[in-house]
Formats: sequence, C-alpha cells, structure tokens
Amino acid sequence: MSDRAISEHPTLDELLAHIREVFPRLEFSTAELIGTGDDNLVVVLDGEQIARFPRKAEYRSRFAAELNLLARLAPASPLPVPRYERVSPDGSVGIYQRIKGREMTVEVFSTMTPADQRLALASLAAFLSSLHALPAETIVQPDGSIARTWSGERFAALYRRVRRAEIAEIVSETMLARFDAFHDTFKSVAPGPSRVAHNDLTDDHILVRDGRITGIIDFSDAAFGDPASDFAWFWRLGEANVDRLLGDYRFASEDPSLKARSHWVFVRYMINQLWYSARGEVNLSTEQWLAELEPHLKHLGF
Repeated sequence: MSDRAISEHPTLDELLAHIREVFPRLEFSTAELIGTGDDNLVVVLDGEQIARFPRKAEYRSRFAAELNLLARLAPASPLPVPRYERVSPDGSVGIYQRIKGREMTVEVFSTMTPADQRLALASLAAFLSSLHALPAETIVQPDGSIARTWSGERFAALYRRVRRAEIAEIVSETMLARFDAFHDTFKSVAPGPSRVAHNDLTDDHILVRDGRITGIIDFSDAAFGDPASDFAWFWRLGEANVDRLLGDYRFASEDPSLKARSHWVFVRYMINQLWYSARGEVNLSTEQWLAELEPHLKHLGF
C-alpha cells in the first residue's frame, strides 16, 4: 500500500501492517478502527495516537496541504489542533497524539453550564478568527492548486444528480418540491469575502471535556472561499448562539451577510443529512431531521 493512496476497503490488519512498514520503530499494543468515512480511515493506537489514512489520491494531495495549514495554524490558534509527529514519505498515513474529549453534539452542549457555553462559543470565535486570517497559499497542494469551497450552484447540482432520488423515497412530494425550490434559489446566493475555511466544522470535529473545548480536528476538507460553512452547523444550537459566535468573530463587520449565508448553508446541510438518514448513516430518524429542519425552511421562505 505504500505506493498508492488507500482507496479500497482495507482491513484493520492491512492498515496495521502498513503502519509497521513505514514506521518500523513505532511501538503499540492495541488498535481500533474508528473512522471509515469517504475521505479518510482512522485508527486509534493504544488509545493515545491517531493514525489517519487518506483514502484516495485526491485526499493524499489535500493531506499535504492540511499539514502545511496545521503547521501555520497551531501557533496562532487558541484551541489545540492535530500536530502530526509522523508522516509517511508518500503521504499515505500520518500519526498524531490524540486530543482527548468527546464530540460537542447538541445534547452535550445542552448539558454545559451557561457560562461554559459562552466560553465555548468565544473560544470557537477566536479559533475561526485565527484560521480565517491565514492566506490562501497556506493550503496550496503539491500541484499548485488550492481547494475551493463549493458554491450554491455546485451543491444544487449534487442534490439534483446524486441526492434527490434517494431523498424522494423518504419524504412527501410536497416536501421534495420545497427542497427543489430551496436548491433552485440557493444557486444564486452570492458568496462573501473569501477565507481559508475548515469547511467541515460540525459536532464530530469539535471536542469537549469537562465543559471546555479541547480541540478541533479533521482539516481534510479545508478550502479557500466563502467562510459561511464554518458557521452553519451552529444553527443547531439556536440562533442566539449563532449570534454569540458571530459577536466575537473578528471579521464579522467585514462580512455583513455572513449570518444569512450561514443559514442557507445550514439548511442545505440538514437536507443532506436526510440523504444520510435514508442510507442509515446518521443517528436521527427522518422524522426527527424534518422536524428540526421545518422552521428553518419556513424562515427562508420555503
């Protein structure tokens, strides 16, 4: 596997054999495969180290850009980010010390004290301010290209081409027509000032412990463009918390439509979760996603 990106479905034993091949002096006793996403495979070694394998050649190139981003971001970020201590020469696997904590789900956030919630949002705003201040060249890939955030038009095309047919099997014709109308309008939502964005800042990439955020992980989708995606998920915590986050965000005054755009991106995200629900890949039912989505659709006029 050392001469190609991991794009098949290797077993844990194969992944461990690869680790031992490229890092022969690395010692570990236990291993657990905890991430099998479309982009990366993740193995935990001795409960203390994270080994990440880009699954495709595209993500191996993006991994190189991610390493540069993390090297630039770590000294400036108020929150811990992964610090890769070992990276194979071909970029097929990298290892960093695990950042302890659990995912900041809606449920976890709701159990935090009001003071801890405010502190969490303030630290996230400071983190995003540091990240978004970085130049586009921070995420340049080996071929000189820079990944771009997706436009509403591109998301709408993905919905029509890939997602819609499966979503149609689990929602009513009336609801599907609302989703169609949303995407038809989303195509023309103008982006804001371009920033280097995490581009996948959701609960599973925000870690908390004892009421404090312990780190931000998985920068594999980092891209240059509209930063609205970095604020979208927080609508799940309520509009008041979105306002708190934006209130502490350094560049808010330079981007007056950021909140509105993040709401559009959030609705797109929620519709996309229905696609994962149809495939049995998320922990909420279709009915639960639709109930949470409904007021946001109405707010945007659909």
